Amino acid sequence: MSKKVGKIAEKKRKEERVYLDFASQTLPSKKVLGEMKKVQPFNFNPANLYKEGNVAENILEEARLRIARVLGVRPHEIYFTGNGTLSCSGAIFGLVNEYKSKNSKNKNYILPHIITSNIEHDAVLKNIKHLEKLGAIEATYIECDENGLIDPEKIRKEIKENTILVSIMYVNNEIGTIQEIKNIGKKIKEWKKENGRGVADYPHFHTDAAQAGNYLSLYIDMLGVDLLSLNGSKIYGPKSSAILFKKEYVKISPFYFGGGQERNLFSGTVDVEKAVGISFAIEEAQRKMKDEKFLESISKKRNDLLKNIFKNIKEAKLNAVWNENEWKIEKVGIVREERIPKRVPSNISLWLPDFPSDEMVIRLDIEGFAVSAGSACSAKSDEYSHVVFAVHKNKMKKANAEKIAQETIRITIDENTKEEEINKFVKTLKEIYYKFKK
Repeated sequence: MSKKVGKIAEKKRKEERVYLDFASQTLPSKKVLGEMKKVQPFNFNPANLYKEGNVAENILEEARLRIARVLGVRPHEIYFTGNGTLSCSGAIFGLVNEYKSKNSKNKNYILPHIITSNIEHDAVLKNIKHLEKLGAIEATYIECDENGLIDPEKIRKEIKENTILVSIMYVNNEIGTIQEIKNIGKKIKEWKKENGRGVADYPHFHTDAAQAGNYLSLYIDMLGVDLLSLNGSKIYGPKSSAILFKKEYVKISPFYFGGGQERNLFSGTVDVEKAVGISFAIEEAQRKMKDEKFLESISKKRNDLLKNIFKNIKEAKLNAVWNENEWKIEKVGIVREERIPKRVPSNISLWLPDFPSDEMVIRLDIEGFAVSAGSACSAKSDEYSHVVFAVHKNKMKKANAEKIAQETIRITIDENTKEEEINKFVKTLKEIYYKFKK
């Protein structure tokens, strides 16, 4: 993107805004804000022994219980932390540290092995690569197919005697694909059974569920995971709020130290107000998710948007899997295999050939529209999307896959996105594309 475009953006940004980046962040709902406001006067340090501390602790434990009920787990298996990255890091480093502390004095010490995918969020991927670079672990990166999906059987085949962790995200943050978490969990359990290992033995199964809470069940027994990370700001909760769910039998060690809060795993004074916020956000998201009409309405809106884009920009293409009917309530005449959703109903990962994605984001911003280029978490980076690249790299030359990754934008809507906003967006997108296309 040229400096000239950046300067124009600063001068011309429109005040009337249309937000189409809900995978990046959602604002707290009215319910969440209301419940947070109720506890503001009591947001003291819950570790203190005096009355204010006791009141704060009681509120905190009520929030923990609220989340536990939704996930179908025990309250002490829920840990509050500051963000999704910290939750994922705690799971990864915690398991490695625990393994090392128990086995490093062994003369025949074997490095722990971790399995993940090549399309994970950087909160998982970069931490694993960092540990690998340090020589602390072995790592296997399962490649996705051209639909952006991970084959559970490929994961099973890579499990070894020293595998301690499998970490696969529930929903991809860039392309919106839904991984078969339940089936992956079954494959891991099959391997354990065949190799004489119990449920509490390695490998453990972690999923980054940051993008899943609005559309998919987080019920732990159904998913079959041992650890789960969830971020409040993706589900209409407060920013800087997150949880790590950890089965009681999973032993992890802290990777940083301090006051020993959250049972020594996440030191630092817990923000009671945000804990309450994320607890109600999880409860509200999982309640709404059960309403099929709610899911279908978002899907229809998204589908209409994509059709409108294709109608107006013939060159435009979608990245990863697509099935228009997958969120419909009425599925008469649709074969069973098409009824299983493989992409969340809000996501469009759009390739606009010969138009750099960062420039498109800025030009849309000037006109009052907020979308992102790949992951918004790394929007200021010069790197292209590793996720979009991974989807395309096995069916074309590397340079071509890189080009697609550099020309992809992500559009994500929600239930309140209006039809007139969508129509206005498509009109503007078309005008920008054909006026400035390289």
